[in-house]
Amino acid sequence: MKKQIILFGLLFITSTIVAQLPDTDIWLLDIKATKDSVVLKNPVNITRRKGYDNQPSFSPDGKYILYTSVREDKQADIYKYDLTTKTISQFTKTPTSEYSPTFMPDGKNISVVMVEADTTTQRLWKFPIKGGSPSLIMKDVDSIGYHCWITKDSLALVMITKPPALEVVNVNTQKYKVIASNVGRCITSVSETLFYVQKQDSTKNYLSNYMKSIKERENNYYKLPNEDFAILLSFQPIYITAVKSKIMASFPFKNTDKLMMDLSNNGIKNITRIAISSDGTKMAIVAESK
Repeated sequence: MKKQIILFGLLFITSTIVAQLPDTDIWLLDIKATKDSVVLKNPVNITRRKGYDNQPSFSPDGKYILYTSVREDKQADIYKYDLTTKTISQFTKTPTSEYSPTFMPDGKNISVVMVEADTTTQRLWKFPIKGGSPSLIMKDVDSIGYHCWITKDSLALVMITKPPALEVVNVNTQKYKVIASNVGRCITSVSETLFYVQKQDSTKNYLSNYMKSIKERENNYYKLPNEDFAILLSFQPIYITAVKSKIMASFPFKNTDKLMMDLSNNGIKNITRIAISSDGTKMAIVAESK
């Protein structure tokens, strides 16, 4: 796969760009969902510090969160927040930079996008959850921006191209298929269906999906207020997005959007990434403060 050395989002990191990363924190909230509503409670800043903390990912058992953090050494490493003890520990400590921690289907490893020692190569690596050395997942697939597992053998990749392209890749053969172009950075998989955002311009974001089992996609079936989203699987699928300090719930079957919480009184001015625990009781958001 041909390498594309193009700046995409905040993932392609050099020493100059590190200094430009936004000051972001990760907030944790409780979710209470009923048949007709979703209520958010108890917002808590779990990474309260100056610097870049981003890309939260809940463990499958919901006991901890892994996230990307850039600290004094200007390297991006993966950190762990324990929801029970409310303590933070370092998960990876390498001379390279790791982003987008994602729990793999095997239940034994996490996958990360690693900016390797040459600072231009961005490939997918895995780290054992219980500790140990990392190993390369796909040798020939470079210039990865973001990723999501569809099955144990297939991945969705947002590639560093202009505009960003969405590909589905077979891990074993490393063969890929381009699904869409000009997509958002947020991708997620539910029951082997891949959800992604198709961007029409800087203000129009449409949720689309690709069903791997029949290799078909449904285009632009729901307009979202933002390219960052998460899916809450409750009594019905609910799409969670944000507009500045406001967290929104989109109910596709009712074609309605509702305000869930406005965090402006907590000093938040802009919410980006959103993650939800597998049991649907916790939400993590990434926010910039005023």
